[in-house]
Amino acid sequence: MVRQRVVLGSTGDDERASGAARRLRDEGQEIVYVGGHQTPEQLVHAAIAEDAVALLVDADAQALARITELCIELGVAEVLVTPLDVRPGAPRSP
Repeated sequence: MVRQRVVLGSTGDDERASGAARRLRDEGQEIVYVGGHQTPEQLVHAAIAEDAVALLVDADAQALARITELCIELGVAEVLVTPLDVRPGAPRSP
């Protein structure tokens, strides 16, 4: 089984992100946890540096859009950008 590397971080408080990182690691995922209060630029550069297939982010819609734009601009559009919590109406970190 090939494990795919996932970078996980937050643009705000990292409480939810750290819990998600632990759960995914315990399930056997290869997680690179970069913590909270990261800029979109820092998150994308971490994904590039770690050769990640996905970037799992606790962020608002504006930050997620910027992260996606940066991935395209920096030539890594294949990195899957996913919000940490995809439940409709769920609160997000500021």
